[in-house]
Amino acid sequence: MNRYKYRPLIWAALGMAGFTSPAIGQKQVTKQSQYWIRYYGKYKLSDDWGVNLEVEDRRYFKNNRQSNWFLPRVAVERKLGSGWAVGAGFTYYLASSPQDPEQETVVTAPELRPHQYFTSTQKLGKLGVQHRFQMEERWIHNSTSTELTSGYHFQGRARYRFQLSYPLVETKSTVGSLKAVAFDEILLNLGHNIVNNTFDQNRIYAGLNYGISKSFQAELGYMNWFQQRSSGNQYYNRDILRFTLYHTLKLY
Repeated sequence: MNRYKYRPLIWAALGMAGFTSPAIGQKQVTKQSQYWIRYYGKYKLSDDWGVNLEVEDRRYFKNNRQSNWFLPRVAVERKLGSGWAVGAGFTYYLASSPQDPEQETVVTAPELRPHQYFTSTQKLGKLGVQHRFQMEERWIHNSTSTELTSGYHFQGRARYRFQLSYPLVETKSTVGSLKAVAFDEILLNLGHNIVNNTFDQNRIYAGLNYGISKSFQAELGYMNWFQQRSSGNQYYNRDILRFTLYHTLKLY
């Protein structure tokens, strides 16, 4: 067996081990609190085809300063049957620096991010289980700590998300329904320029999803976002309150 085949997974495991080990006290961990507000539209074009649209504003609780802005994330998705689906899309992403809510934004760097994914969804009784595998090609605008500079640099990223959902209140329609949602997602940086942080970040989330109407659902949850910085010994540990408005629209 080729031992290098599983090297990214081994590095990811070591990254998580670094988070949970006592040695974390020797690392530089920055604690922050944020809130994210999202709109997620699912526009059905047919039984098998659809378009997903996402807009998201990420802000620090402290000083209400913006951290990131998705404007927007768009994907075309096709169902393959038996719970499988594939999709491809594009994100225009803005990141504000410095990543410190006590300082004013000095530079905002755009990122052009095509992505591809496939999902597998199944039911185990009432429990919904979903796996998502996603690849991202990130073209990040070059910048210094004070200004944008010419050109972009490339960085790849792989993501895997394991998600569970369980109905707490069931109704004949989605109106008044309530379900619990939880997931864990790990992200790995890819590319020759990645030296100290193949493990990028891990996100753990738990929330409640409520059916407002046939077309709209509201979800409120908590996320812990642990991210390794490019230095390899500096980390962000963020507590995040996330609100999402889901909108489903049938166009056929």
